[in-house]
Formats: sequence, structure tokens, C-alpha cells
Amino acid sequence: RLKHHLFSSAADENIKTILFSASSKGEGTSSVLSNFAVTLASGGDKVLMVDANLRNPRLHSLFELDRKDGLTELLLENKSLDDVTKTTKAENLLVITAGVSHPNPFSLFGTACLDSLIEQMKTRADWVLFDSPSIHSCSDASTLAEKMDGVVMVVQAESTRWQVAQSAKQRIENIKMRILGVVLNKRKMHIPDWAYAIL
Repeated sequence: RLKHHLFSSAADENIKTILFSASSKGEGTSSVLSNFAVTLASGGDKVLMVDANLRNPRLHSLFELDRKDGLTELLLENKSLDDVTKTTKAENLLVITAGVSHPNPFSLFGTACLDSLIEQMKTRADWVLFDSPSIHSCSDASTLAEKMDGVVMVVQAESTRWQVAQSAKQRIENIKMRILGVVLNKRKMHIPDWAYAIL
């Protein structure tokens, strides 16, 4: 459904690099990104996921990979994309993990080196999906968003305050970046009382 929405909302644009972020911590950004990536890969698209949440990385755990030799090493140690790109159990699905921790991730994201690497990544996959910290927690997401074709925001149902989500949306729009969609995560399906009588 998200893929269909992205194609229909930007039919005349070549959307390839997407940043996944949320307004606040703990809204399930990594899980939403991973599920979307798996869906794309199972349909035959080649997908590269990049864990740019260096403050609290999750993709290496979700896909049972070694965190080391990832994005940090790619940016600081002259590693190549081949050195840091890891395969997963799923066909067509690749991951660049976060790498070792860094005291100031923000300093890594504004570099021309990352711009060049993103262009290289685009030649290796149909989709390049970046996981990032929440928009309000630090400036990492805003800096990364400027390098992407668009942003997908994750909002946790019945948890995220409307004002907080609106503030995050405004922050992204202020840097002239397009929000491609919003995913309502962890939505509870309420069963009406009459249904229990049938069950």
C-alpha cells in the first residue's frame, strides 16, 4: 500500500532515496522501514537499507547482522560500498549497518563525501531507504532529509500528540523537503461489542 501511494503521489518523479523518520523516539521507524523493504524485495525490487541512526541503531539487530563495518567506517575509514554492504536472508535485500558508535554523528552527515556515496548507492538498488533518529531528538534527520528524494514520517497511533507530529512535519517542510507519506504505526483494531456475540 505504501509503495502504491509513493508511485501515485509522485508519478512523474524518480523517487529512489527515502528517509524514514518520526517526530519522537520509540515510534517504530526501524520496524516500518524494514517491513516496507522486505515487501519491496519480495516483489522483485532490489533494496538497500542504510542505518543512519548512529545514536540508536536497530537494523543490525532486526536482520541479525554485525553492526561493525557499516556507515561510520564508510565515511571515516575510506571503506568502499562493497566493504560495508551486507546481504540478508531475504533475496534482493541489502543492508549497510550503522558501524561503530561515533560521538558526533551530525558532523558526518553534512559532508560532500556522503553526497557522493548516496549517488553510488542509487546505482546499486532500485530503492535506497535510510533509517534516521527522530526529527525532534537531534538535527541528524533534517540534515539527511536534504539529501533525499523525500521523507516518510512514522507516527505511533494513540501515542504521538498531534501537535508534536505537526511540528515535525513543519520542520521538514521548512527545509523544502517533500513528505511522501505518513505511516500510522501500531494502530489497534478495536472489535465492537456486537462482534463478541458472534464469536
